[in-house]
Amino acid sequence: APPELPPAYAVVDEKATTFTIYGTFIHTPSGPAYQLSSFLDACISRLRIRRLRAEEVTRLQLGASNVAFDNATTLYEAHDPPFVANEYYVQGKQSTCLPGVLQLRFGLKRWHVRHIAEQGAVANDILTCGKRGTFSRALMERRNEMEPSEWKDSEGHVLATEVLKMAHGGKMPTIELREGLDQTCREMLLALWVARLWAAFGAGTRK
Repeated sequence: APPELPPAYAVVDEKATTFTIYGTFIHTPSGPAYQLSSFLDACISRLRIRRLRAEEVTRLQLGASNVAFDNATTLYEAHDPPFVANEYYVQGKQSTCLPGVLQLRFGLKRWHVRHIAEQGAVANDILTCGKRGTFSRALMERRNEMEPSEWKDSEGHVLATEVLKMAHGGKMPTIELREGLDQTCREMLLALWVARLWAAFGAGTRK
């Protein structure tokens, strides 16, 4: 069984719904909460996300510019498999994560997420992510990340809305989660959001 994260990791405000990416860190309004293994525009085959330890948050808030990424505490790992276009896989690495594998695929109109609970199991459609309104220019707008995108469940309920916000002289990826989501759902959405942005800016541009 995957190792349990010790209580020292549980520093993320459960009521926080707004998350913004600054470099390799994901912040809530109160400070850094998660860390990425690489920048979003990195042309690599795997990207990981982990929850910061309490002492790491303190160090960063006291002025440290970075902390080492501890692979052993990875929450989710996104993978860009070779020879497959517009298809990515996200897998949980801790017992608090959704079990199995998430397939993130870009179709003609939007991103589709399918959950494969275990090897050989039927893949279930669980989420979509796309721009609000019409999708007539979806392919042209795929990289126009200033336009809001909505994450919806299979019943059409909006679970999260994401956009690039202008801040600190640059474009900062931001996501607003629906209130009341449990930790597993929240961190799954954060991992899929990160994977989607990485696909648009980094992995998806790899030749």
